[in-house]
Amino acid sequence: MPVAIITGGGAGMGLAVATALVADGWRVALLDVNSSVGETAAASLSSPSCHFIRADATNYDELRAAFAETAARWGGNIDFVFANAGIAGKVDFYDDVDDIDDKEKEPQEPSLLVEEVCLRGVVFTSHLAMHYMRRNQPTPGDGTRGVIVSTASAASIYASPELPLYTAAKHGVLGLMRAMSVQLAPEGIRVNSILPGAIRTTLHEQTVWDQFPAGDFTPVNEVVQAVLALVRDPTATGRAIEISAGETFDRRQPDYCNDTMQRIMEGKSYKA
Repeated sequence: MPVAIITGGGAGMGLAVATALVADGWRVALLDVNSSVGETAAASLSSPSCHFIRADATNYDELRAAFAETAARWGGNIDFVFANAGIAGKVDFYDDVDDIDDKEKEPQEPSLLVEEVCLRGVVFTSHLAMHYMRRNQPTPGDGTRGVIVSTASAASIYASPELPLYTAAKHGVLGLMRAMSVQLAPEGIRVNSILPGAIRTTLHEQTVWDQFPAGDFTPVNEVVQAVLALVRDPTATGRAIEISAGETFDRRQPDYCNDTMQRIMEGKSYKA
């Protein structure tokens, strides 16, 4: 039985993907910083193939221990990692804008919790996933050693002015995926991202979601199908799948402006 780790697995997209994987014969470790939520989620699946581990995605030692526990529990292999932990919010980035004429006021340091969870958590999770997957034997036929899917966002490619730090973090998630996918492809590790639009999850309070028409939301099952497609397709790597209200779009990296930029970005030395 293949083994998966899901961060932010206690609710929303993480739990929905876990539910589909367990039904498909996977063993799944649900990781979440909230023990009550995570334990309830694991119990709701009523399966010995699902196990909850309390871990903070921004704490490398906790994540490392969770990966080690999962590998020991189910025989060593970790085949799929869904780097999904995330939060949103305006935090205090713009709070001083009303006092712009107050020359005496010193700006307060903004909270970086959104960046820590949404980007650093994905960096830590992807780093550990890569190292565990390097231990796996390649799958006969396609050579896959493992699959990493990170939860980016539509805010990875568009600006969300009210959420500047969330936008910055999600741009980082997409960039990380694109860089890793090229570097790890020869090793048989496939790295992809999903870029969902608005989904009714616990990311925001109900009052926030109530601002949008019902038709603006993307059903969670569409996200689940996109994730499973990336896991199952042996050719899928470097894919950024935007999902919005019933439609999906494969967002390719923009073309290089010229050959010089391509050489620089790809790290190729110039040869006359």
